[in-house]
Amino acid sequence: MAKTKFYERIKGPMDNYEDWYYWERKDDGSVMITHEWSHVTPRLKSNSGSNSYNFEEFMASSDVHSGAKSALQDASIEG
Repeated sequence: MAKTKFYERIKGPMDNYEDWYYWERKDDGSVMITHEWSHVTPRLKSNSGSNSYNFEEFMASSDVHSGAKSALQDASIEG
């Protein structure tokens, strides 16, 4: 199944903190949400990676940006 980007957040003095959020509907009908990030400090230290959640975990997580939660709800994706 293809991933669909529903939210991105880019900030920092040189757009050096980037976060992308995708949803994907699995064959069993469930929804998997993936948060990918790439953060680079002014001293060029890099932190990048990804986390995956089911719909309920994503909406309950305190590590998820509130704008991403709102964007997912606006996309009418149900778990």
